[in-house]
Amino acid sequence: MKDGALFLGWVFLGLTVRAEELPSTLILSWEKNPCTSMTAQWIRGPGLGDAPTVERPETVQWKKAGAEKWEFMSAEFFPFPDPEKMGRSRWTRVKASWNRLEPGCEYVFRIGDSPGAKFCTAPGEIGSGVTFVEGGDVDVAETSAQMMTLGARQDPLFISIGGDLAYEDGHDVRREIVFWQQWAKTARASDGRRIPVVAGIGNHEVKGGYVQEGASFREMKARAPFFYALFGGLYEKAEPVALDFGNYLSLLLMDSGHVLPIPAQTAWLRENLKKRKTVPWIFASWHVSTYPSFRKWKEQKEIVLTRAEWVPVLESSAVTAVFTHHDHNLQRVETEGLAGRKIPFLGNGAMGVEARPRNCAESEKLSKAFAQTDYVHVVRLRAGGATVCSLGPEGQELDRVEFSGRSQP
Repeated sequence: MKDGALFLGWVFLGLTVRAEELPSTLILSWEKNPCTSMTAQWIRGPGLGDAPTVERPETVQWKKAGAEKWEFMSAEFFPFPDPEKMGRSRWTRVKASWNRLEPGCEYVFRIGDSPGAKFCTAPGEIGSGVTFVEGGDVDVAETSAQMMTLGARQDPLFISIGGDLAYEDGHDVRREIVFWQQWAKTARASDGRRIPVVAGIGNHEVKGGYVQEGASFREMKARAPFFYALFGGLYEKAEPVALDFGNYLSLLLMDSGHVLPIPAQTAWLRENLKKRKTVPWIFASWHVSTYPSFRKWKEQKEIVLTRAEWVPVLESSAVTAVFTHHDHNLQRVETEGLAGRKIPFLGNGAMGVEARPRNCAESEKLSKAFAQTDYVHVVRLRAGGATVCSLGPEGQELDRVEFSGRSQP
């Protein structure tokens, strides 16, 4: 981690907040159908503006772009976790949710007397194409902001981050706040549209990093307080999440042993891949690298388990590719195909962290691309094909893989 730039975040926390400004921690995400819903969240408290109360709620105005009439709602609010204080929370999470929206449409909203911000729902059909950006292992350094900005400049529908966002380890609330301040400043498309995040869980979201033997789902969620405060509306059940975009894209968001045991998810993966066998583009994503690049082939049980439990299921399915993270460099491998098709694994998580060298001989034998650098994957989907282009910190192309329908690259 690159803590030297963390001071910039502390400066942000000290700024005076006025009611007519948009919240500096504004996050957009999905808890339901991405084509017809949107969720906005932000944090209030010291340095972030007064928290709403029952007597003085925070009002949100919104409308479809181009409409004359504004709709109104009062945002919900909840205590935001503050583990270090171990008492009454100093911060409040505020939330506004929209449902029954129209697919592929732009909406404008205001929070209090703030300027208008805008978001877009996902299209119901792939049309002329859909772009999203993928990465992981971010942190709160200047390089993290650089990579977030690079991703946003691709004008994606959303940015998927496969774990290890703020490196708060389930206890550092200030680091969590700084991360979302950094996100709110950078996750904007060229037209000013706010870009939603699709967040996955990694070891640095969880106290202790991994599932504790004998712990219940409720107990493990408590060990990842910030992640489940912000994204528990999506991750409600003790199982992975399938996020479906119309009839063209499905994301299967797995947990590589952080809150959920790996073997307990295998049947879910098999069943949900089967349900989506007619979806043109299916991507699975989890945090720990199944084909490590920096770590050794058997260095972690999570590495071994995802390879033993999930790779055979994926090789016998119609999945397009898999995103993994955790090892802090760019690597593309193809599986051995022992259970069927060879599947591209795209990783291994370096969206701001210091990149590491290659150190795994077994993965190197399967490697199709490697670079010791930060990167983002830019995924461009079309009706008849797709491209995943990996960009380095200066926007340079590091790797490119083409997909034609369901065929392998």
